Amino acid sequence: MTSTGRMGDETTCVASSLVQRLQLEPAGRDRFVGKAPPAPPRIYGGELAAQALAAANATVEKDRVAHVLQCTYLAPGNPAQRLEHSVVRVRDGRSFSTRTVQVHNDNRAVLTAAVGYHVAEEGLTHQLSMPRAPLPAELPTIRDAQGTAWTRWAEQDPDIEMRVVAPNVADPVGRRKFWCRIVTDCGDDPRLQTALAAYLSDFTMVASIRLPHEPATTKQYLMSTLSHVLYFHRRIRACDWHLMDHHSPVAAGGRGLALLHAYNVDGELVMTAVQEGLIRPLPPDYE
Repeated sequence: MTSTGRMGDETTCVASSLVQRLQLEPAGRDRFVGKAPPAPPRIYGGELAAQALAAANATVEKDRVAHVLQCTYLAPGNPAQRLEHSVVRVRDGRSFSTRTVQVHNDNRAVLTAAVGYHVAEEGLTHQLSMPRAPLPAELPTIRDAQGTAWTRWAEQDPDIEMRVVAPNVADPVGRRKFWCRIVTDCGDDPRLQTALAAYLSDFTMVASIRLPHEPATTKQYLMSTLSHVLYFHRRIRACDWHLMDHHSPVAAGGRGLALLHAYNVDGELVMTAVQEGLIRPLPPDYE
C-alpha cells in the first residue's frame, strides 16, 4: 500500500461506499435521504455526523465551507432504516452561512446538528505544535496493534486505514495518538472532505475517557456519544494521512470529555474536536 492513499481497484471499489453514502438522495426542498451500512448494530456516530454535514453542504453556495459542526445525539440509530435529513437555512450573509439539520430514523429523531460556513479569508496564524510520533509506515495497523481493545466492526471498517501509536496506560488522561485516512483518493471537493473528516473524527475519541479506568486490552465500559463538535481551522483532505492526538481532560457524573487535535503530514493543525460521552459498565449480554 502506498503513502498516497491510492489502492488497488478492488479495495477502492469497497472504500468508495462511504463516498457514495454521502451523496444523499434529494427528497424535496432541503430534504435528503441517506442509508447507513448494516454494521455496527447501531449506526456509527461518525456516519450520522457526516451525512448531516453532507445534507447541509448541499444547501450552501460553493464559495463557503464548514468551519464548525455541532452535533447532539438523541437516540441510537437503526441501520435497517433510512436516514431522513431536514435542513433549515438559518442565515446567509456575505461571509457566513448557518444551517441546522434534523435527522430522523425509524420514526424518531436521532441527531440534531448546527453548521457554520465561512468564505475563506486571510488572518492571523498560530497553532499548537504537532506532538512527536512515528510515521504511519513505522506503526502497526489497528488489527495488529498491541495494548489496545477495539470492537470487531472498527477493525473491519473498509473505509478507514489506521496506524496506531501504543498508548501509555499510566497516562491519567488517557492520551491516544494514531494516524488515519480514508483509504481511497476522494478528490479535492473541500465540502466532501469535511464530511469525510467528520466520519473519521468520531472513531476513537471516547476511548480516551475509559482508558484511565480499565486495562487497555479489555473493554469493560460501554461508551455512548452525547455531543460532538468539530472546528475546521484549515482545509482538510481526509484521504491523506492525519495524526489524531486526543485525551480526556475530565470524567465525572457518569460522563466524560474528550479533546482531539488533528494534524496533516506537514504538521499543520487542521481540525479540533470536542466530544462528551456517557460511560457505563458493559451489560451482561453485550457482544
